[in-house]
Parts: sequence; structure tokens; C-alpha cells
Amino acid sequence: MRTVKHTGSALTGAAVLFVLLRLLAVSHYDWHTAFALLHTLELDDAPGLFLGTFMADDRISTVLLMIVTPATFFFYFRTRKDPERAGITALLAAIVLIALMVSHTLTYHRWWLAPAAVAIGAAMFLAIRNARWLLHWFAFLLAGTALAVAAIVSTPWVPKERINDAQDVYVFETSPGFLKVLKAQDREFTILRTEDVRTRVELADH
Repeated sequence: MRTVKHTGSALTGAAVLFVLLRLLAVSHYDWHTAFALLHTLELDDAPGLFLGTFMADDRISTVLLMIVTPATFFFYFRTRKDPERAGITALLAAIVLIALMVSHTLTYHRWWLAPAAVAIGAAMFLAIRNARWLLHWFAFLLAGTALAVAAIVSTPWVPKERINDAQDVYVFETSPGFLKVLKAQDREFTILRTEDVRTRVELADH
């Protein structure tokens, strides 16, 4: 029971730290902007914030998919007979990662992504197949990677939009009468009146 409580506390702490790092990274580590963005978040924004972090920057997502996917398969094959390691969870995660890899490849036409992931996976099986440290610290390595990405990726987790055919912004909150946006160029947080926004066009690039 104590282990479960400690695990739950660790996950909660990691989640709070992840959100904090994302706010700081997106605001280019400006305290006031991060504080303003904090008040646009709600509890149901958590999934979008987490997934949007890894999908926002295609360069980061390429590297992560290329490394994390084979690492997850490696972890599954080494722990599939150990119920305490929850090997089936790793398998499901690996399947989801493959789906993400297919989508990423079709979107950005990086056909070398899958062969590179296979090569990295082969290296893991051949070079570190007996590396117990990877099995023991796998969850911590994933958590550390997630926090590092949260601190580095400055691209927000919401799409970029062009308003009034002139200004590129990220819209963080839409409420009756106003929009809370972050300017893409200088990361200035501002509130716009709805009547001042004549057009909104979502841009393909983030």
C-alpha cells in the first residue's frame, strides 16, 4: 500500500512539474507570461497539453519516436513473462507508438524513420540485451525524457492561427466577448475583443 501511495505521489509531482515546465518553455521562460497562461488551463486540458507537447515540434517527435518505440518493444520482450512489470501495458504503448510513427511518416515524408527505429531496436537487442539497468529504470527514463521535452519544446500545444490576415497567434482560451492569445513572434500574452477578430485561419505549421 505504501508503494502505491509513493507511486501516486511521484506521478502527481511529475505531472505538476511537467505542466510548470511547459508553461515556462512556451513563454520563453518569462514568469509573467507563464503566470498568465496558467490561468487559461483547466483540468480537462491535461490530455491535450501532454499529447500536444510531443506533436507540436516535428523534429522532437521524430527523435522520440525513433528511440522510444524500439525501447518500449525492448522493455516488453524482456518483461512479458513478468506480471509485476506490466508487460502488456508496454505492448499496448508500443502499438500506439507504431500508429504514431505511421502517421508521422505519412505527414512529413520521413521514410527513413521506421528503418532507423528498427536499427536502434536491433542495437538494443544485440548490444544491451542483458542491460538490467534499462529494465529497472525504464519508467524513470521515460519520465525524465518527458520532463526534458517539456522544458525544451517552446512550441505551444495548441495550433497556430492567423487572425485578421495579419497576425500569427496561439489561441489559449475562447470566452464570450474575448480571446486570450499568445503572439507567435514575441510570445506576448494579450486579450483580444471578439469584435476585433474578423477572421481566424488555422495554419498547417506549428
